[in-house]
Amino acid sequence: MGKLSTVVDGIVGQFRTLVEEELRSVRHAVPAGGLGRIEERLVTLRRSMDAMLLEGLAEAVGNGYRGASMACRCGGSMRYVNDRPKTFLTVLGDLRLRRAYYRCSQCGASRVPLDEVLGLVGEGQSIGVHVMTALVCGLLPHAQGMDLLGELGIPHVSVSEAQRITRAVGAQAAAWRDEEAAQWVEERQAPVEHVERRVPRRLALSMDGTTAHTDGAWHEAKVGTFFTFDEEGSPLSRRAYLATFGGIEAFRALWDTEAQRWHLGEADVLIALCDGAPWTWNTIAEYCPGHVVEILDFYHASEHLWLLARAIWGEGSDRARAWVDEQQERLLEGQLDAFFAELKRWDTPDTWQEKAQAQHHYFTTNRERIHYKEYKARRYPIGSGLVEAACKTVICQREKQPGMRWRQDTAEAIAHLRAVRHSGRWDALRRRLIEASTNAA
Repeated sequence: MGKLSTVVDGIVGQFRTLVEEELRSVRHAVPAGGLGRIEERLVTLRRSMDAMLLEGLAEAVGNGYRGASMACRCGGSMRYVNDRPKTFLTVLGDLRLRRAYYRCSQCGASRVPLDEVLGLVGEGQSIGVHVMTALVCGLLPHAQGMDLLGELGIPHVSVSEAQRITRAVGAQAAAWRDEEAAQWVEERQAPVEHVERRVPRRLALSMDGTTAHTDGAWHEAKVGTFFTFDEEGSPLSRRAYLATFGGIEAFRALWDTEAQRWHLGEADVLIALCDGAPWTWNTIAEYCPGHVVEILDFYHASEHLWLLARAIWGEGSDRARAWVDEQQERLLEGQLDAFFAELKRWDTPDTWQEKAQAQHHYFTTNRERIHYKEYKARRYPIGSGLVEAACKTVICQREKQPGMRWRQDTAEAIAHLRAVRHSGRWDALRRRLIEASTNAA
């Protein structure tokens, strides 16, 4: 304890000297560059302090020595061999540790108790570095993410190590997600984290699909969104995303689990906004209560009108724009007979006939979901790109950039990390990862 006190006194003394020198310098004369230059000098000062603290930490934790020997799982005895120094990367910089090393002569197993206590088993970085790396690389390509951390003066790993870490952290987070879903589906054990404290009065949900290039081919990711909306039908900030490349049954299990957090069956007003794909409506029919209002997302409806307009008049045509505007107005004003008559009018033997028939079928199939005049009168959201934006936010912005090719497990990991981040649940994941890093020892 006496040596540690000496170390602490040394750190405090050094820091006091550095701070006094810097502040007296500023008081004497503001440097050229003003506050910007002062900030740079204070950042340098803070890094010096970080290094001092890491040195003090190394002294405080010691080497993890547990005596000359310790029990081995094989029933034999692990004997202390020597101290094995190693440098670990932390969010503050490099931490140099002396670590007591034990080995069992009977089975050959070895242990480094200090690594286990600190959550450093098998890694050259702290769990804080792992969490930070996964967050940044969930939002940006790995190389850009590491470059950004470097520009900000934050300790970081290599690009290849960032890829490994992001995949591992995302896989762990997805495994916890899947375990929770299995507990609900198989045992009806409802989730306990991130549950809405109050039953939302107005709840909307959506689901959609998009593709990414994984394992040598294009595969679909299914994305779900839950959000609340106000009395005018405008989405509020409370929302949650989920995403998976695992197929329809995996998606349904995740979606149904998330629905429990939002008290799906108790919401006064429940809206389902979807793009018209049969799997979305089938999922709604199976999992939602009877008072759910199914609405064909207006953004997707408009996209289908554009498919026909471009087939008739070509890309960028003013005539196409005018025609789409007219049909949108008919939909919004509830003029459905005129709308369907117009679609039918283009079902003629010509190059666009197949498109006309396809869109007529699309809207006919969803006819009971396009009463937009009624929805707007009730202040229901009808969609303004929010459904499509969910796919872009969770999948496309990160996993569909030019030339990107993925292993499917990596794509799944990053998709889930992004869903967690955009659902406002990153801090909870960070805490769980930190706890798990020491429990695994």
